[in-house]
Amino acid sequence: MKKRVVFGILYNDMSAKISVIIPVYNVEAYLAECLDSVLAQTYGNLEILAVNDGSKDSSPDILRKYAARDSRITVLDKPNGGLSDARNFGIAHAAGDWYLFVDSDDLIAPDTAEVLLKTAEENAVDIAVCDMEYFYEDGRRTYSSGGDFTCTDIRKTPQLIAVNNSACNKLFRASLFAEERFPVGKFYEDLWLIPCLLYDAERSAHCAKPLYYYRQRSGSIAHSADPRIFDIYDALDHVRDHVRAKGAEKTVLDEIRHLYVVHGLDLTTLRIREFDDKTLREDYLRKNMERLRASCPDYTEDAGYRNAPLKKKLIYLLLKLGMYKTVLRIYDR
Repeated sequence: MKKRVVFGILYNDMSAKISVIIPVYNVEAYLAECLDSVLAQTYGNLEILAVNDGSKDSSPDILRKYAARDSRITVLDKPNGGLSDARNFGIAHAAGDWYLFVDSDDLIAPDTAEVLLKTAEENAVDIAVCDMEYFYEDGRRTYSSGGDFTCTDIRKTPQLIAVNNSACNKLFRASLFAEERFPVGKFYEDLWLIPCLLYDAERSAHCAKPLYYYRQRSGSIAHSADPRIFDIYDALDHVRDHVRAKGAEKTVLDEIRHLYVVHGLDLTTLRIREFDDKTLREDYLRKNMERLRASCPDYTEDAGYRNAPLKKKLIYLLLKLGMYKTVLRIYDR
């Protein structure tokens, strides 16, 4: 491994190039901190593609200031199209052997690129995964695992398709994106694509170290009713169709059925429970069950569904029977 000094920072310089793709939209308060964390990487052979997705604040000025300071930064301007569109734009301009996605309000540890590349190359894998830390405005930090595995493939470990589906805690071999892109105009873009890439990868490896720092910002719209929450079924349908087209292994399809229970029956129901507008909840619960049955009619065959704790089993039964008012009374106790 060669070493070089750039702007006073000592870098390890391997031969593989990593394209760091950063979508940017109106994040002037956080952007400099994000870029500083990327420029502080101990691995030097980076191209940093900062995609300005039609920002209306001072983010473009910040990007150009940083690009003038470090030649590895390329600013790509485009009209606003959303996170997936910005990532896809970055992919279209990327020349690296590996892709690392960083959201512009988040941070990465100084050795993120180096450790993930070392994990990938030493294990001869297509995807290297790290753990994450969630950090809050009040100073709290919580830990999120990247998955309970070391080095494996989807056939040996079908559960791999259900690991943490974030795009940002993974280093991807660029060839995985030869025919794959993030879905434009959809919620749950990571759930749509990342399980497919985990399925396509020859092998994946996990580094049990929190290298990606995910900012939890205030002003969340999580409690607002939005019909796009049902995009989760489009994402899961896409993953299931992808697997059916490429291998249709029963063990993997069973894991995808479990994802319908976890993301559709459990998480979407809980999100509906937390709506600020309580008058909409019953209708959304009804629509959610309609979507679940349409996408995954055999969801009750899932082992997690059958072996759920007693209270959850009761809620499952009430939802199945369409007794939504009763479910909401249980939730509101």
